[in-house]
Amino acid sequence: MLDQRKYKLYKTELCRNWQEMGNCRYAKKCRFAHGKEELRCVKRHAKYKTDICRTFHETGTCSYGVRCNFIH
Repeated sequence: MLDQRKYKLYKTELCRNWQEMGNCRYAKKCRFAHGKEELRCVKRHAKYKTDICRTFHETGTCSYGVRCNFIH
């Protein structure tokens, strides 16, 4: 069984393999969603994406990408 932290993120993002190739070797065991119908909503902090990402604005990149909690 998934611990609480992992469960909060379970099926909250689309599977990159499924998006790019149309299949995923993990199938039903994959923690990512295989289609929009499987996506679950994520509860975010009230300040989510309200401040600028310093790294992105200084270097033009951010290693967190779409998972970054700040604005790009």
